[in-house]
Amino acid sequence: MQKNSDVKMEKDKNDKKDNLGKSNKQNQKGPEGKDFEGLFWADQLASEIIARKKFHYLDRPIHKFDTFTVKTSASLSGILHIGRLSDTIRGASVARALKDAGVKSKLLWVAEDMDPLRKIPKNVPANFEKYLGTPVSAVPDPDGCHKSYAEHFMAEYFKVLDEFVFMDMEKLSTKKAYEDGSFKPHIKVIMDNLDKIIEIQNKFRDKDNKLSSSWSPWAPICENCGKIITAKITEFDHKNELLKYHCQDYSFETTTAKGCGHKGENNPLKDKGKLMWKSEWAAQWAMWKICAEGAGKEYQVPNSAFWINAEICEKVLEFPHPEPIFYEHIMIDNVKMSASLGNVVYPNQWLDVAPAEILRFFYNKRLMKTRSFSWKDLPKFYEEFDSYGEVYFGTKKVDNEKESTHMRRLYEISNNPDSEQIRKPLLMTFSHAVILAQIYSDDEDIIQSLIRTGHFQDGREKEVIERLNAARSWLKSYAPDEVKFEVQTKISKIDLKDEERLTIHQVSEMLRRQEFNEKSLHEEFYNICKANNIQTSDFFRICYQILFKKDRGPRLAHFILTYGKDKVAELFEKV
Repeated sequence: MQKNSDVKMEKDKNDKKDNLGKSNKQNQKGPEGKDFEGLFWADQLASEIIARKKFHYLDRPIHKFDTFTVKTSASLSGILHIGRLSDTIRGASVARALKDAGVKSKLLWVAEDMDPLRKIPKNVPANFEKYLGTPVSAVPDPDGCHKSYAEHFMAEYFKVLDEFVFMDMEKLSTKKAYEDGSFKPHIKVIMDNLDKIIEIQNKFRDKDNKLSSSWSPWAPICENCGKIITAKITEFDHKNELLKYHCQDYSFETTTAKGCGHKGENNPLKDKGKLMWKSEWAAQWAMWKICAEGAGKEYQVPNSAFWINAEICEKVLEFPHPEPIFYEHIMIDNVKMSASLGNVVYPNQWLDVAPAEILRFFYNKRLMKTRSFSWKDLPKFYEEFDSYGEVYFGTKKVDNEKESTHMRRLYEISNNPDSEQIRKPLLMTFSHAVILAQIYSDDEDIIQSLIRTGHFQDGREKEVIERLNAARSWLKSYAPDEVKFEVQTKISKIDLKDEERLTIHQVSEMLRRQEFNEKSLHEEFYNICKANNIQTSDFFRICYQILFKKDRGPRLAHFILTYGKDKVAELFEKV
């Protein structure tokens, strides 16, 4: 089941949001009492996991894990966008932190491919509406190139998924786990302990909405139409473990799955179906021996599916519930990412304009703070990532040692933490690449410009070209007009006062006769403006009009040195 979905097979319509749930920081002491409060969040959670001695709901010790397994998953009932990557990236960080803490760790990625199709994405034919309510693994591939809808979107996702994770992932499927019988022992225990399951869930339900003794956590698949959400249970024969159902319409949040009217019987241990989410999640944890899993911040509340499953996991399945990795969701321009709104960002779109390391950095930086992404801010993401790299390699100092340690760890874990594979930040920033991409069409000219300005690094040409290509893609598809420019080769008529024209000519002469760095050239602009009694804002506007026929542009001193001061001097002379 999709962990951050508004629609669940067991939607609790009376969820109470007035209580605070547990946080990740359940314990301030690591192994042997070591204080780890100041550690990077993934290292802190790894220490908590390793140090944990007891069940939470039972007074029972935890047997030591041979392998600490972190689970991440994605529902295939919707679009697989970069928001879905947040769970995987953060789970991978915890798995890596466990490994770095000296224990054996593993990362599982699970396809929740038994979930029903809940709505039709824009890129899928409208006539697929007839499959609403059908497990996505049983829905045909809309393009006809794979066995199912689920396999089609998994194949597309897998093309890029491994790019965003720096460690091997074992990829599993809930459908296959049901088919090969892996779930069966846990289904048996759950069905044999329905009274406990009902008691756990009813603690959080209103008195008029309690589960009855005829309720079942098993969702049958209708043997006639193949839908999983429409088979409403009408009778439960506990003695023979037999469910009777009637296939009826089921309303999701914005769509309706049509029932076929069939009446049938289903045995959870023999026939097709799946556990409802407030039992299945617990069964997954026990089955795959999970020590940690991510979930959106809405799961912090005590009556959420996470904590209900946690209690089921311990009290019914007798397995210690995993430590939660609660996190905030990504927003796009402060709006929730949604296929219907057309603001979805796909993983391959991200890789066109930025490396996976920057998205990992973005997600790892603040776990419980809403992160809003905007395409126009991409240069800022690059610059922040590079600045952390400077701290990591010691070329930039941070006075606060705790902050410095945290920054270095964040940069390390957002890269491949194997130190020999972490490269120093390029001297050519992304903003610099954006300027170069608009000045030169030939990569060799760009290399020469970088050599001239001191931004070229031997042995890094491939990375330079990759960043340039990313800048070109960003300019083509996402950059705001304010950063775009076209250098003028002819001077348009500009009405200037005598002192303004004189100033421009003086700048031209200065560029011809002196050498500058960016700082000294910028300071000289202010000196000339002051000497000629010209407002600096007017000076910059005039220069941008001469160069780009715009009132604004890139940092002037930086542009002039990048483009070539003799070329700019030649233009200014003609004014």
